[in-house]
Amino acid sequence: MPDIKVPGVRVAFEETERREILREIDAVLRSGMVAQDRKVREFEEFWADYTGCRHAVACSSGGAALEILVRALGVEGKDVLVPTNTFIATVNAVQLAGGRPVFLDLDARTMGVSFEEIQRKCTDRTAGVIVVHIGGIITDEIEKIAAWCARRGLWLLEDAAHAHGSEFAGRRAGRFGLAAAYSFFATKVVTSGEGGMIVCDDDGLKETCLQLRDYGKRAQWETYHVRIGSNHRMSEVTAVIGLSQSRRLDEFIRHREGVARWYTEGLEKHLDLVLPAGRSSWYKYITLLPAGLDHQAVKTAMQARGIQIPGGVYDVPVHLQPVFRPLGLEGTLPRAEEICRRHLCLPIFYGMTTEQADYVVACLREVLEGSGSGPAGSADGRVAAP
Repeated sequence: MPDIKVPGVRVAFEETERREILREIDAVLRSGMVAQDRKVREFEEFWADYTGCRHAVACSSGGAALEILVRALGVEGKDVLVPTNTFIATVNAVQLAGGRPVFLDLDARTMGVSFEEIQRKCTDRTAGVIVVHIGGIITDEIEKIAAWCARRGLWLLEDAAHAHGSEFAGRRAGRFGLAAAYSFFATKVVTSGEGGMIVCDDDGLKETCLQLRDYGKRAQWETYHVRIGSNHRMSEVTAVIGLSQSRRLDEFIRHREGVARWYTEGLEKHLDLVLPAGRSSWYKYITLLPAGLDHQAVKTAMQARGIQIPGGVYDVPVHLQPVFRPLGLEGTLPRAEEICRRHLCLPIFYGMTTEQADYVVACLREVLEGSGSGPAGSADGRVAAP
């Protein structure tokens, strides 16, 4: 067996970038303005320009960005349609804003939600819809969903935590709904360690979001409060790191696209693959294992071959998380319960070599064939030893 190791994820901070970040941080420290100031504004300007939106509001996290948006829209006592296949922050935003999440089942083509499911779950109590661009994939139904929401008088929010640089029909994530929330958590395509960003065109929504991120204040340095808010601000140091990474975003995506092409060519005859209709950030490369194959056994077999499997999207749907068990929803969202068990994300990161990608493909094909799920036979749930 080749002596090749493949990490599940790798954060890219090369030497020249680290030096530049340290120089910028030193300038921030010398200025004495370490709280939200000039670098945060530059970071916001970058993301407004990159997404083609009029406004961007930097926040302490992607979850904070979502919560601010949902609070700004006034959902107290109203229903909000949310995917069950998402990180819990999407659903928490609705609950913390006083709304009632109504879970949407999964669309296996995109790991997101379908237009049909949104239509089916919408009622007179529905205030709006949140779509999540899982793994960086914008559903090919997004324009249809947006137009239908507009006709129904529903707002549409995009959870773009995975979708930095993702596009569909020439429009980037954030251009389909009323607003979008990005995350810059440590594992994302571009990172600032923690951090989030709201993008939108609406002037009034932007002003409300600015207030909600800073204790409901009318202006940053005034102690004059016009609404109930909290501290969801971003620091200058966080903005320095995030801005440096964001300027490399297209470079990062081009590299990930190359890895994704290698995977697709090597696996399309062996597995069902979840592939984008437009440009993806390739935050995740998602495959679907054959039904009946032991998901954990595959991960263990790959790990034994020196390949770390990154986190899924998501292994346990939100409606099955312990905190939501009292709702008694098990069995009511069957596609999510099946597909979340079957999906497997493969390592994909900036700097990944063709040798590493080829090794992942070869090992996964070996594991599948050893289980009887590949060309050698029928699935029996077992996997090949290394």
